[in-house]
Amino acid sequence: MRGFILLVALALAACAQPAPAPEQTPGQAADQTEGGLGMHAQDALAAMPSWENARAAGVDFRAIGQEPGWILDIHQRDQIKLIWDYGEGSAGFPLVEPSYPQEGATRYDVQAGGHTLGVTIRRFPCQDSMSGENFPASVEVVIDGRTLSGCGRSV
Repeated sequence: MRGFILLVALALAACAQPAPAPEQTPGQAADQTEGGLGMHAQDALAAMPSWENARAAGVDFRAIGQEPGWILDIHQRDQIKLIWDYGEGSAGFPLVEPSYPQEGATRYDVQAGGHTLGVTIRRFPCQDSMSGENFPASVEVVIDGRTLSGCGRSV
């Protein structure tokens, strides 16, 4: 049921005007968890551009996962944004140089705003467990020691 709610929220976000992003320097992180700045799940999800508008918004790569629902956007120049737990938690991180721990894998490790983020992208086919959609990459996100698994692709 929570996955369905996430899909509905994402569909609504795709139709809504994107909320203006707070002014930040690329090295500054935005902690937007419920307890942090009071951003609600709907607001956090609405702040993410739709798949169709992601490239124009500067997103280079997007990953998604289910149970619990999460979305990760890696922007072309300056930031990584993560929303997890169906929008209950969200944080922004500066974009760092990736490492390449093995052939076909790209890894980002960054800390900011009291959060630690690790992202591993593997060029290995992946199928979304909710929609059945096929993606060219498998993605593992570790936020503050908690592992989330999903799929992703360039936008």
